[in-house]
Amino acid sequence: MRPLRRILPSLTCLYAIDAVARHMSFTSAARELGLSQPAVSKSIRLAEENLGFELFERRPGGLAYTVKGREVCAEISVSLSRLFEVTNQASEDAAETVLRLVFSSSFVSMWLLPRLSEFTRRYPDITFRISEYSGRPNPAELEFDFSSRLGDGNWHDVKAWEYAPEVLYAVASPEYVAAHPEVLDINSLHKATLLHAIEAKRNRMDWAGWFATAGKPHSRLDEGMIFSDYHSAIHAALLSQGVALGWEHLVGLFVKENRLRCVAKTKVATGQNFYLVTPAERQIGHHHRLFRDWVIEQARNDREKLAMLE
Repeated sequence: MRPLRRILPSLTCLYAIDAVARHMSFTSAARELGLSQPAVSKSIRLAEENLGFELFERRPGGLAYTVKGREVCAEISVSLSRLFEVTNQASEDAAETVLRLVFSSSFVSMWLLPRLSEFTRRYPDITFRISEYSGRPNPAELEFDFSSRLGDGNWHDVKAWEYAPEVLYAVASPEYVAAHPEVLDINSLHKATLLHAIEAKRNRMDWAGWFATAGKPHSRLDEGMIFSDYHSAIHAALLSQGVALGWEHLVGLFVKENRLRCVAKTKVATGQNFYLVTPAERQIGHHHRLFRDWVIEQARNDREKLAMLE
């Protein structure tokens, strides 16, 4: 029996076979591995020459497994996954564990930070690298362990876990409501100072969409204050400068503390949900599961507490 190092002379060959088998594309595999496409193609060709048979059929429409190739690729995938799990667990046991988070500034300041101390008390060995990002993070362009997406959860580039439905209502400070009691009636709400958030890289429901979905469409809703970041619009509402659209999972804490009040007695559910996401290729370790389950638990508790206030 020939030694494995003579059949597959480097780990690069194993990585290349695994990546090509998952993507069925030399180009996509090269992008994942940070190599050139010719380098990946050469590694596969070298492996096939040493093995004595082809792993993939090159067809006009793309790649396909050979019979032997399918079996070999499956075994390589299982072996590499097991190796990752063993070494990753050893690293977690030996050193501090870091989670890289990429969220919007609104989610970081209004949801994550007010709750994060509770998580760190539970799991003091887990630390964070938190980045604020205004668009939808692409795993092919950004390195992260967790982010958030709005939609139906059917994405190929990430694994997704639902944590909150998209529900919006109008919110204002108690002081603003006291000075402008007309905001309590949806028929006169449009006359208030409306606080708009128009973010360049994020498409979200605006006031026109909210009124229309609530059955009270208005043609002119462009007056008031316009902000380029949602967090600023909510901050203006807290300072009694007008009425903002409140995403329930973000403003729920302010509502519970009576720093903001829901006005017009109208909630709009879009039918979409917010999901915690991690790159599809990410191997989920123990620290990932702890954070994922904690976020889902916190969001569920928030909804239950808000329901008690209604």
